Amino acid sequence: MTTHNNKDPLNKQRFTRRQFIKSTAAGVAGIYLAPSLALVADAASSGMKSRVVNISHANMINQDDQIIIRNARQTVDQALLMLTQKKNIKDAWMQVFPDLKTKDTIGLKVNGINRKCPTHPQIAYSIANSMIDSLGIDPNNIIIWDRSSSELEKAGYTINESEKNIRCFGTVDSFSIARWILTMKQNEDDGIGYDKKIPIDMGDGQISHLSRILTGMCTYLVNVPVLKDHSEAGVTLSLKNHYGTIDNPRDYHSNFCDPFIGKIYAAPLIRDKTKLIICDAAFGIYDGGPLGAPQWKYNSILASIDPVALDYTGMQIINAERKHNDLDPVTKMAIHIQTAQSMGLGTCNPDNIQVIESVLR
Repeated sequence: MTTHNNKDPLNKQRFTRRQFIKSTAAGVAGIYLAPSLALVADAASSGMKSRVVNISHANMINQDDQIIIRNARQTVDQALLMLTQKKNIKDAWMQVFPDLKTKDTIGLKVNGINRKCPTHPQIAYSIANSMIDSLGIDPNNIIIWDRSSSELEKAGYTINESEKNIRCFGTVDSFSIARWILTMKQNEDDGIGYDKKIPIDMGDGQISHLSRILTGMCTYLVNVPVLKDHSEAGVTLSLKNHYGTIDNPRDYHSNFCDPFIGKIYAAPLIRDKTKLIICDAAFGIYDGGPLGAPQWKYNSILASIDPVALDYTGMQIINAERKHNDLDPVTKMAIHIQTAQSMGLGTCNPDNIQVIESVLR
């Protein structure tokens, strides 16, 4: 596959985490939020289908179960081309970010809670480098982030809070399971923490707060979840990935995590900033997730602008593998997908979803 690159770097304004913490003027008032779900809504009103692409690479994983970076990059680029129906990768990224400005920062919300089956760094950096090569983005204007820096490190990421190269860090520096069990709180003494000025009403008097990486540092988001089932929510894909964005996810696991998953994703700062979902489906977990070792190699990248359609498609993939292993489907547990549809976040009606599949070699 041939890609067309533009390596004319832009002199973008950098905004480090330390500067954010020290700044009293930091905020979101000046950020223009183009509605990321506009294309989804337009598709629904016009009878068009939400597109989900599933691109496999026969050689994505080597004999040592390591992802081959060049093949991961090829798969990411091909997924974008097929999703946008563009002929070159620069035009594909321009369709995803039509209003991108020099000062804008793009966050990649990865999932590092399971170090054995995380959003793999090879996938996350393939996405970032594809944007850099195609759009001439200053690498420092890309932030790969999740709940904690310690979890990112255990998942294979290198923490970088400097003013050079792609940044990578967590909302908090470390996450302690013992503290979590005893206090049901995260340690916010170190790290950027959560934005207490922008509460999310979760109903019944419950309030959550979003990571300040999201509220004050990222103009746009790319959601980069992992292909996994979940023992309480059925699946954990793009919608549930934002349990790693709030300060009290443990409070929202009753009733199969419903309607909480949808309420979190519907928060305007998540819904409107998210322009793309790219799911790391190189490996997958189909039983007992979200923790544990990967249970099969799927060798794929899933991509969509519709989180509900992507999660519905991912659930079907997981259900197929469960059936292959004589397990019941997770559909009855994953009720949050239907709730998300009812909230206008996308569609889980298979008649309204177009799945495009391709295999690279």
